[in-house]
Amino acid sequence: MSAAAGLASRVPPTFHRRRAVASSSRKRTTVSTTTRARAVEDANARATTSTPPADRSLSERTRGTERASDAARDAMARDPLRSFDDAWWNPSTRALTPRRVASDPVPPVRLLTCYDETVDVIVREVDATRFGDRVEFCVYVLEPGASARRVLDAFRRAAARGVRVDASVDCSVVSAFTRWCEGTESWARELKELEDAFPKLVRFAPREQPTHAKYLMCHRLNALPTAVFGGVNIGDRFRPWRDFAIRAEGRAAVGALAMRVNGPAGGAADRVLNDLRKDQRGDTHDVRAVRDKTLNTATLTVGSRDRNAVSDKIARAGGVKFITNTPTGFDVVAYAAPWARSFPGSFDVLPALMKLMRDERYDEFIVAAAYVDGAGVKVLEMALERGCAMTLVMPRNPNVYHDANRKALKELEENHSARNGNGGRLRAYLCDDMLHAKVFLGRNTNTAKTSISRGIKKDRVAMLGSCNLKRRSFGQFAELNALVSQPTLCAQLEAALETLVRDSAPVTDADLAFAEPKATIEEWLG
Repeated sequence: MSAAAGLASRVPPTFHRRRAVASSSRKRTTVSTTTRARAVEDANARATTSTPPADRSLSERTRGTERASDAARDAMARDPLRSFDDAWWNPSTRALTPRRVASDPVPPVRLLTCYDETVDVIVREVDATRFGDRVEFCVYVLEPGASARRVLDAFRRAAARGVRVDASVDCSVVSAFTRWCEGTESWARELKELEDAFPKLVRFAPREQPTHAKYLMCHRLNALPTAVFGGVNIGDRFRPWRDFAIRAEGRAAVGALAMRVNGPAGGAADRVLNDLRKDQRGDTHDVRAVRDKTLNTATLTVGSRDRNAVSDKIARAGGVKFITNTPTGFDVVAYAAPWARSFPGSFDVLPALMKLMRDERYDEFIVAAAYVDGAGVKVLEMALERGCAMTLVMPRNPNVYHDANRKALKELEENHSARNGNGGRLRAYLCDDMLHAKVFLGRNTNTAKTSISRGIKKDRVAMLGSCNLKRRSFGQFAELNALVSQPTLCAQLEAALETLVRDSAPVTDADLAFAEPKATIEEWLG
């Protein structure tokens, strides 16, 4: 058998027919989204034959790659702008590479229930990035320790591979005052040294605006983006603390998160896309010129391609809604009298919490809260006053705001405690470990009122993130929370919170003592 005949025998029967379809479709002025998606699927199918990959020769594998690249170029020629969603110009192979996408637009998020697990996932996700990818990291406190060194070393390895790293740490007077009170130090200087070592890839942006949000996003050119977010700071001091975080993946979820913390995509990437749109208005279209611009666009838009309202809408439909506080400036009056008004900006966490507490679908709540003041008491009372049962867990000896916590707890106990025999439905517990969580789980115990969406029973909902039940958190700090209705996450959180309750002790009258004016001063400071 000749070499040509042998090659022909290895080509699937549908190969020539699909190539003919791709060729004819280049003459069309518009192509449907389904056709574009099918072109990439065809490219993947043609990239491999029925022969197992391990048994194929190098020349065969090379021809398969070329066929996949040809199909991707065909899709790009039909609609270069739209094809960005299906393929990327890969600088390392000088070829268009079909983009990997998830079958589920919003894969289930996963609960992380301790500090070590969260750090392990962060390091693993950063180590999984490759050349051309981008990492975004934001944390309120970065303190010394072996675990913090692991995270920083992962950033260094990523930068050495050609990964862009954008890191930020709160360097405002608020966190500086907290460190002074606790006698701790910041490792923000380590990020500055990393920026100096990789000036073209690492950017360190100290936040002067109080920024309490904690998240990591790994944006990937040719793989699924992932994110880790919640209430966990970085530093060995936090290892024994009880806290929660979430790992999410997929373009919709990570794109929605990026949009909420960074705003919709824009700037240089939009200018490149606008240039491409102008190019398409002519009678002829130079595919090679578009390809070259795509190389630049890939660099500019990684991490921002999905930073838009469409991703946010898809994420919400998939049971993940991100909620943020975004201050845009400082207000002297607001700082002096935080009860009077908020800083400039948008503050959506408090309205979302109020809506959750008032939601008639949920008649029972489990709340784990590190810090609570009078403003937080009013939020919880929205559920208690409509007759909801509530289990509240707080730390017995928090690292800060001890007396403010006890003052808030006493107010809740006096008005709503189930142990007082006055019809209250609050059961409060104190955890001997340092509890740093900001978590809410709403449950519907009345099956007759359970709603069903897309065949899934919606009898539980969870909200967790970085925002404390405190006035300044509601109206002055940058915060990131998520409202999650995915059944798997809600079940995981429910089990974790029930374990937390079992490990805690019911509140007694002796636990309600606090000192004034210390409690009021702590409320103002926090």
